[in-house]
Amino acid sequence: MKKHLLRISMIAALVAGASQAENYYANVPFDFQVGDKTAPAGEYVVDPSANSDFVVIRSADRKESFAVMATSVNSADYARTGKLVFHRYGDRYFLSEIWSRGSDAGRKLRGTPRERELIAQGKMHKTQTAIALR
Repeated sequence: MKKHLLRISMIAALVAGASQAENYYANVPFDFQVGDKTAPAGEYVVDPSANSDFVVIRSADRKESFAVMATSVNSADYARTGKLVFHRYGDRYFLSEIWSRGSDAGRKLRGTPRERELIAQGKMHKTQTAIALR
């Protein structure tokens, strides 16, 4: 019962936040991990709702949708354009950060167990890839 109430609360927060935040669009040319799920390459709509603990990402065709926990972060750099930041290990990409345009504010996603496993193995070097939001 508690889990059910928690899910309802999370959905209500997402709906409330979605009406107040600016959505961003990105064309991601590779498959990537969002939380514990794999998102196929394609066009995505990102709602980095600043008043919620969640970021909502959905494919432009609405076939895929992801709600992941994120924390607010700030940067000393002012971003003229927004961006998605991915951590890459070999050919695997993990969505890590979402930065709003015209701001120094961003959202940081928690690392996934699979990403932590790749780090612990130390066999692959992490690089970062950024994709501009529009």
